[in-house]
Amino acid sequence: MFLFKNKQTGRYYLYYFDLSGKRKCISTKAKYKPEAMKFLKNFNSIQEEKNRKKDLTVFYISDLQKEVLKYAESNFRKSTIQIYKRVFKDALRLISDKPIKLITFSDIEHYKTIRSGEVSPAMVNIDLATLKAIFNIAIRFEWININPVNKVKKLSIPEKERLSFTEEEFKLILNNIDNETIKQFVLFAYYTGCRLNEICNIQMRDVNLSDRILTIRNKPDFKTKTGKERVIPIDNELFELLSGMLREGNIFKFFNPEMYLFRNSKGFKFNKNFVSLKFKEALRKAGLPERFHFHCLRHSRITEWVKIGLPIPLIMKLAGHSQSITTQNYTHITIEDLKKALIK
Repeated sequence: MFLFKNKQTGRYYLYYFDLSGKRKCISTKAKYKPEAMKFLKNFNSIQEEKNRKKDLTVFYISDLQKEVLKYAESNFRKSTIQIYKRVFKDALRLISDKPIKLITFSDIEHYKTIRSGEVSPAMVNIDLATLKAIFNIAIRFEWININPVNKVKKLSIPEKERLSFTEEEFKLILNNIDNETIKQFVLFAYYTGCRLNEICNIQMRDVNLSDRILTIRNKPDFKTKTGKERVIPIDNELFELLSGMLREGNIFKFFNPEMYLFRNSKGFKFNKNFVSLKFKEALRKAGLPERFHFHCLRHSRITEWVKIGLPIPLIMKLAGHSQSITTQNYTHITIEDLKKALIK
């Protein structure tokens, strides 16, 4: 904080930093230093009073809930907002509506202990990550200074097996799908490695067969998992599939760019739960274990990219991974690979 006299106006100006760290400037309207110093003293008194009142204000979890959810509406996806709502509900149930400045490490540990008896370790860790994000927002609001979740350890979770299909299993699945559109949907997933919800939201404008490019875009009612858009080259298998879907003879059919690639008889996009259910039916008809699910198609494609030697950064871009550790988890070698290498 300092005073500076502008030679052009002949007046003193006060430069200071606000609580967010931004430098600001206001005019003292004074031409002489004694008057400017009097302004500075008065300004400091006002700021101290503001800080005192702010320190006396008590904010409860319910207050934080209201403000954070308002903040989330314009910054997060709907699915993330639902997680925030659930975590707030559990926090109010397990911690009670106490002042957030009084929430301690012990309170969060209590939350973790109770939730551990109610849900899976993975869900508990999601709760802890969400609570940490919530209290970080409270810090940005300047409601608290320290995040009570910082020193709370997440639960240890054994590495989860990333299930993928063999070529024979995938053919068996296709043979047990009666609906042609669902079969095309499954093939599309297998060729691209896209997530189920991403495929449901692909529109005609996202498919460029001329340049052989597929774009996974954010939409008003859909956001990608990472919030970033990505481009996937259309290889020969995918090109053949899309050509069969979009051509009539040797001519492309005319489509509205906003029309969904996969849609029901009424023209609406497929519901992801509907597709997942139909795929599960095919898995059961094929006699495959219950542990398999639609997301295994994505695992299968990413595993295949790893096997053919695509660099990790490239696979990250194709798969839409935000962290390399996620991609590196696919670099496991299956027992079948070991057999092929060692058993002649």
